[in-house]
Amino acid sequence: MRRWLFGVGLLAACGGGGGAATAGESGGEMMCTDCTPVGAMTYALPSPPGAVLWTTTTMDKVLREAAPPTATGEALQLHAARNEFEPLQLVVRADAAADVTLELSAFTGPGTIERREVHRVDYVRISEPSDPAAIGSSQIPDPLVPVAWSDVHAAPAGENQPFWITVFVPPDAAPGDYEATLTVTVAGASQAIPVKLHVFEFALPAEIGFDGNWNASFEALGGGESLEKVEALKDFFFERRLVPGSVAWPAGLNYTGGIAYDCASATFLAEDNAYDFSQLGPKYIEGVGWNGVGFPSFQIMQFVDNSTPRPQEFCGVDRGPDHYGTDAYNAEWSKLLAALEAYLVERGWQDRGYYYVQNEPQGPEDYDVAAFLADLAKTAAPNLRLAISEEPKPEIAEHPQANGHGYDLWWADLSHFDPAYAKTRQAAGDSVWWYFLYGDLPPHFNPITIDHAGIETRIAHWAAWKYRIRGFAYYSVTGWGGDPYTDPRPQGTNQNGDGFLLYPPQNGQPVTSIRWELLREGVEDFEYLRLAAGGSVPATPDEAAGCDLSVAGAVSSVTSYTRDASALKHLRDELGYFLEGARDGCPQLDSEAPGAHERAAYYLNFQDPEGEPRAEPLEVDGHTWTKIGWPAYDAAKGWGWSGPHIGDASIMLYQYLADAPVDELQRSVIYNDYGRTDTFNWDIENGRYEVTVSIGWFDREYAQQRVVVEGAPLFDSVATTPAEPYRVASVTVDVADGNVTLEAGQTDQYTMLNWMSIVPVD
Repeated sequence: MRRWLFGVGLLAACGGGGGAATAGESGGEMMCTDCTPVGAMTYALPSPPGAVLWTTTTMDKVLREAAPPTATGEALQLHAARNEFEPLQLVVRADAAADVTLELSAFTGPGTIERREVHRVDYVRISEPSDPAAIGSSQIPDPLVPVAWSDVHAAPAGENQPFWITVFVPPDAAPGDYEATLTVTVAGASQAIPVKLHVFEFALPAEIGFDGNWNASFEALGGGESLEKVEALKDFFFERRLVPGSVAWPAGLNYTGGIAYDCASATFLAEDNAYDFSQLGPKYIEGVGWNGVGFPSFQIMQFVDNSTPRPQEFCGVDRGPDHYGTDAYNAEWSKLLAALEAYLVERGWQDRGYYYVQNEPQGPEDYDVAAFLADLAKTAAPNLRLAISEEPKPEIAEHPQANGHGYDLWWADLSHFDPAYAKTRQAAGDSVWWYFLYGDLPPHFNPITIDHAGIETRIAHWAAWKYRIRGFAYYSVTGWGGDPYTDPRPQGTNQNGDGFLLYPPQNGQPVTSIRWELLREGVEDFEYLRLAAGGSVPATPDEAAGCDLSVAGAVSSVTSYTRDASALKHLRDELGYFLEGARDGCPQLDSEAPGAHERAAYYLNFQDPEGEPRAEPLEVDGHTWTKIGWPAYDAAKGWGWSGPHIGDASIMLYQYLADAPVDELQRSVIYNDYGRTDTFNWDIENGRYEVTVSIGWFDREYAQQRVVVEGAPLFDSVATTPAEPYRVASVTVDVADGNVTLEAGQTDQYTMLNWMSIVPVD
C-alpha cells in the first residue's frame, strides 16, 4: 500500500463541559423508554407552480437525476444545542430552466437567532467510481459554494439543485422552540416554508474536544496575503471544530523557521515581529487576543520525510551514515529537545505540544529506529510528548531498545487498526488517533471519498467514541492540483477526493464541501457523547460511560455500522433531548430499511445463485433456504454485501463440492480469494435472535477463519482441517439497529462460508 507523508498536526485534550451524570453513572445502561420513533426525513415540501421543493438529511447526497420523494411535509425541522452549527438541505427541482432565489428570516422564539448562511451545492464529474461501494452516477454533489441570500441561481430543467443552509445557535441563546420562514422563488413564483428550530437546554463546550491533523496549505487558501486573512482561516477551521495541520502558521516552534533557535546557547530567541511564534503561538494555542480558547494542541516539529526521521545536518554537525546519528549529533539534538521541553513547561503547554517523530515505519529496521528515537527523546526531555503515525504495536511499544520509553500518540491507519492492542496502550496512558488513506476500502467507512454515502463521514466519529479514539488525521486538505471539479483524483489513487476536502477559493472565500461540513457534524456528535459521559472521554472501551449503548446500536465495528442516515440523525436528536432532560434514558438507533424483513426465522445458503445446488426451492432439514451469493448491499432488497472487491467475479468466488460426503448446505462455499473482510447485512425487525453460521471446506485446511456477528466473534482465527473440516457455532444477539450484520474474513486469510440461519428468540 502506498503510505502518505503527513504535514504538521495537533492533539486535542478532552475535558470540560457539562453532562448527564445519571447516564455516566449508569454506564450507558439506562435506555430511553419515551423516545419518539423516527419520522420521515426525506419529503416533499409546499412548492411554487412549476417546481418541486424537497428536503433530506445532510448525509444524503442528492444526485441531479434523483426522483423527488412521494412523502410530504409542511416544514423544515432543525435541532441544535447552544454554541452549535446545524445544517439542512433544501432541494429545488424546476420543471423548466429557471432562476431561483432564497431568503431566510431570522429565527424568533424565546429570543432571536440571526446568523444563517447558505451555500449552493455543486457537482464533481466522476469518470470512474472509487470502489464497489461508490454511488453510481457521473456527477456527485460535494463542493459547497458560499453565496449570498440575495443571489440569483440557475436551476436546470428537470434536475435537482440542492442548497445547504446552516444556522448558528450562539452560546447565550435561550433554549426552546424557534421559527423562521424560508421563501423560495422559482421563475418568479414564491413559496414560504416554515423552518422550525428546537434549541436544547445545554451548550457545546467552547473548547474543541476531538482533535485532528487536517493538513492544509494556508497559502493555497489565500492566507499568505495578510495576518488578517490567516485569522479568518483559523476561524474557518475552529468553527468547524477541526484542527489545522499548523496551528500557529506562518510561525512555528522548531528549528526550521517561525522562531530562532540558537545552537550555542540551546535556547529559542523571540523576535519582536508579528510573524514570530512568540506572538502567534499564544494567540492560536491559548486564544490570547483571538477567541479566548485556542486550538487544543499543536505540533512542534516533525520528521524530514517518510524515510528520514532527522535531518542529515543539525547545528553544523553531520548525522553520519545512518539514522541513529553520531554521539556529537545526538548531543546537539538532545539539547534541542531539552530546549523544546523547557519552552513548553515554562508556558504550561507540555500537554499541548508534541513532536511527530516518525511516519509509518515499514518493518523491523524502522521499528528499531523508532524505539531508539523514543529513548533518545524521552531521556533528553521526559515531558515531551511523542507521536508516530503507526497503529499501536508491541514491536515498537515493547521494543527492548526503547528502555521503557515510548510514544504518547499513535496514529493508526483505519484499515490496520487493532482494537485489542490499542486498548492495551490506552490503558497505559497513550492516546490513539485514526487517519484515512485511499486504501481504506469497503466495508470500512472512508470519510474522504466523494462518491461514498455521507454517513461514512459522520459515523466515523461514533466509531471513534466506541474505541476511545481521540482525533483524526488526514495528509492533505488542499491538494487539488488542477481542477478538482473535473479531476477528482489528483493524487492518482483510486479514491475520488483523495488529497483534498476543500476547493479553490472563490471571491476570496474558502469553498467548503459536504465532506468537510459533515466532519463538523461528526465532531459535534462526539461532543454530545462526551457531555453524556460527564464531559470527559474514558481511557479505554472497557470503561463504560454515558450513552455507550446508543453508540453500540449504530456501530458494531469499523466494518459494521448503520447505513441509515435518517436513523443516525434521529439518534443524535434524541440524544440531545436526553441531555436536556426531556428523555428518560439514552436513545437507541431506530432503523427500518425499506426492504427490512419481518421478525421470523430465515435460512440462508451461501452459494452461487445460478449454480449448485440447483433445487428450487432448496429444502434441507425441513427448512427452505434462500440462495445468497455476493451481490452488493441493496436497501430495497434488505440484504447484501459490502467489501473491497464486491462485484469482481474473479475475486469473490464460489465452489460446490459435489463429491463431499456432507449435506447440500456444506457442499456449497463462498469466499474472498484475496483474503479481506466483507460485511453481510440482513435487514430485519429489531429483537433477539439466535444466529448460527457454518464454515469449512471438506478435506482441506484453513487456519485463521474469522466470523463476527453483531460485533461478537463467532469464529476468531479458527481452523478447519481434514480431521474437522467444518465448524458450526451460534450466538444470541439483540438487534437494535434494524439488521443482522455478519463480518467474514481477515487480511490474507481465507474464510469459507457455508450457511447462516437467523431464528427469533423469545
